[in-house]
Amino acid sequence: MSENGSAGEGIYFSLMEIGLIIALSALAALTGALVPSYFFPEGRLSEYVYGMLKLPGPGAGVLVFGSILCFWFLLGLILVKKPGTAAAMATVLIAFDLLFGNQVVIIQSLDVLFIAAIIIEAVFLFMAAESSWKYFLPLALMMLSLVTLGIALLGLAKLGEDNIPLAQFPTVYYVFGILGLCYAVICYRYPGKYFVAAGLANMYYMLHFWLFWGDDFASRFPPDPAMVPVLFLVALLGGIISASAVYGIEFLCKRYRLRGEPVQRTS
Repeated sequence: MSENGSAGEGIYFSLMEIGLIIALSALAALTGALVPSYFFPEGRLSEYVYGMLKLPGPGAGVLVFGSILCFWFLLGLILVKKPGTAAAMATVLIAFDLLFGNQVVIIQSLDVLFIAAIIIEAVFLFMAAESSWKYFLPLALMMLSLVTLGIALLGLAKLGEDNIPLAQFPTVYYVFGILGLCYAVICYRYPGKYFVAAGLANMYYMLHFWLFWGDDFASRFPPDPAMVPVLFLVALLGGIISASAVYGIEFLCKRYRLRGEPVQRTS
C-alpha cells in the first residue's frame, strides 16, 4: 500500500500528502460534526433516528457519525496510499476539535477517533487476501440480519433509547435485515478489506459509545440486550455502505487513469 511521495519534501509524508490529509480531515470535521449539527441542532439527530427511522438505542446515531468517519479514513488511505494515513487524519481531527470544537479532552470524546483509525489501518496492513477473516464479515452479517428479522417477525421491535415497544410495523428492521443478507452474499463472493475495515471500526464506535460515554461505565448500554444485535447490524451496515462508496470512487479513478493512458503500439 505504500508509495513514495513524489511532490515536496517530508520525513514520511510529502508536502502534497500532508496537505491532502489536512484537507480530508477538514472535510471529515465539516461533514461529521458541523453539518449534522447545523441540520439537527441540540441533539435532534437522535430524534430523527428514533422518530423517523424507528430504530432502538442508544447509539443508533453511529449510522451517521461513525459511517462518515470511516468514509474519510478509507478515502485518505486510497488517495495517499501510505500506512499511517488514517492515524494521521485522526490526529488532525482531534486537533481541529480541540481548536474549534466543543469537546472536552477525555477518553469518552476523542480517543474513539484514533482507535477507529487504528482498526482500519490494522485491517489494511495485516489482513491477507486469503485470510480466514474474509469469512467473518458475511457470517456476522447473516447472523445479525437473521436475529433482526426474527425480532421483527416476533413483534419484539423496540424504539428509542428507552427501548419502548414499537407499536407500528417495523419497516426499517426488515430493510436492514434484508440489506444485511444481501451484503452477506456480496461480501462472501467478493471479500474486500474495505468492508471489513469500515465494518469493524464502526462496530467499535458503537461499543465505545455504550461503554465510555455517559456518567458511568457502560451507562449507555441498551436497556434491552435483545436490541444489541440490531444496533450492531446498523453500525456494521453503515460502515459497509461507506466502504462501498469509497470502493466506487477508487474504481472510477482507476478507470479514468486507464482511459487517460496512451495506447502503446507494437510493431
